[in-house]
Amino acid sequence: MKSYFEKWIERRANQVRPQQVKCEKSYFRKHLLPAQVAGQELGDMYLAALAVHHLQQLQDSFRAKRIGDKAYKAASVNKYIGALQAMLKDARRTGAMAVNIFDRDLFSKLPESDSESEIDPYLPEEREKILKGFSDYRLPYYAFVFHQFWTGCRPSEACALRRSDVDLTYGWERIEKSRVASTEGGTKTGPSNRQIRLHENLVDVLKEHVRFMVDPDAYLFTTPARAPITEDNFYKRQWLPMLRRLQIRPRPFYNTRHSYASFMLSIGAKLNFISSQTGDREQTLKKHYAKYLDDIDPQRQWIEGQIRKSEKSSQKSEKSKSSQVKNQLAKRKKPRFLKGLKMERVRRVELPTLCLATIQPEKKRSKK
Repeated sequence: MKSYFEKWIERRANQVRPQQVKCEKSYFRKHLLPAQVAGQELGDMYLAALAVHHLQQLQDSFRAKRIGDKAYKAASVNKYIGALQAMLKDARRTGAMAVNIFDRDLFSKLPESDSESEIDPYLPEEREKILKGFSDYRLPYYAFVFHQFWTGCRPSEACALRRSDVDLTYGWERIEKSRVASTEGGTKTGPSNRQIRLHENLVDVLKEHVRFMVDPDAYLFTTPARAPITEDNFYKRQWLPMLRRLQIRPRPFYNTRHSYASFMLSIGAKLNFISSQTGDREQTLKKHYAKYLDDIDPQRQWIEGQIRKSEKSSQKSEKSKSSQVKNQLAKRKKPRFLKGLKMERVRRVELPTLCLATIQPEKKRSKK
C-alpha cells in the first residue's frame, strides 16, 4: 500500500488542484497508512488482499479514536476513506487491483449528523470594524480584505488575480485561476470560471489601489515586499492578529465569502445573481444559507406580523387593566368627610390653609 501511494500521489499532482493533493498527503500519512487493520498497519497490506470487511474495520478504528476527549467527526472519517477510495479507483484502472470493495450495497459512509455547519459569517458590524482596522493599522492589505468582503470569491481565487483580470471602467472581474501554497492552477470547479460584477464601493477602493500599477501581468494583491499573497501566511500573520486586536471572535478568512453571500441574501438579492458572483450553484446556496432566504418560508413575514399584532393587543389589554386598577386605587384614596360637619372655603386662601373656625357643628348652629 505505501509504495503504491507514493507513485499515485505523484500522478495526482497532474489531475487535481494543489490544495487537494496537499490534503490527501496529510490524510494518508497521518491517518490512513498508520491505521491498524486486521492486526497490522494499513500501509503494510497488499492491495490485492483488501476486502470490504477491512474497510469496516478501518471505519470503526477511526470512530474509536480520540482527539483529546472528543471522537473523530463523521465528516473527517468520510474524508479519509474518500481519499482511500480515490487511490483504489486508480489501482483498478492500472490493473493493480481487480475488485471494487466500495460497492454501495456492501459498504456505506457514515451519516454526518454530528457535523456542525461551516457557515459562520462575519456580521456587518464586524465587517466594518475589520475594514477600519486594516485601514488604520495594515493599509497594504486593506484592498485585499475589502475585495473579499464585497465579492464573495474564494481567497485562493483572489490570490491568483492579475491586473489584467480587472476592468474598473465597466466594473467587471474575470476569475479563471486559483493560487494555493505558491502553486497556481485552475479554479475549484467548472462553474467557478466566471466573470463577476464589482460593486461601486469596491471599484472606488481598487482604483486607488492600482493607481501606480503599470504591468498588466502583475499580481493584483501583494505583500508590502511586492510578493504575491499566500492565503495560509496571510491568515496566520495578518488576519488572526487583527481579529485579536479588535477583540472579534476568530474565524477563518474564508468566511468573508459567507459574509458576502449571507448579506446579499438578507437584503433580497436574487439567487442567480449571487450564484454568478460566488460560483456556487443555486441548490448549494439554498442548502447552506436557508436561514437568510425568505423564499424558503413564504409565510414567514405573515407569521411574524401576526406575532407582533398579538404582542401589541396583549400590551394594550395590560395597559387598560393597569389603568383601571389605578383609577380604583385613586378613588379609595379620596378623603371622606364626617357626617354633621360642613366645610366652607375661605376666600383668597389656598386649600391647605382652610380655617378650622369655619367648621362648625350642626347642633350649635341650630341652638343659635
